[in-house]
Amino acid sequence: MTSKEPKTRARRLTSQERKVLRLIAEGYGSKEIASELGVTMDAVQRHKATLMGKFGLSSISAVIEDALTKRLIDPYEVLESRFSRRGMESIYE
Repeated sequence: MTSKEPKTRARRLTSQERKVLRLIAEGYGSKEIASELGVTMDAVQRHKATLMGKFGLSSISAVIEDALTKRLIDPYEVLESRFSRRGMESIYE
């Protein structure tokens, strides 16, 4: 793998796919993502399927793990967002 691969993969994602990817990583469910982005649940499901295809993985959790590993998503920003949105009590869930 070259050092350019994560950037190339990231560039292939549309802005909407990036938003969906980030929201999933932050713990949003499909219904919340649809509401947040003003799209249908079907659109969210299509974005998830497209992301899995682009990453060549068979689950959205594997896509998130890969995106975090390759720094396409900043893990610290994801955690910060989770805590600010849900509060500290979410640590114990």
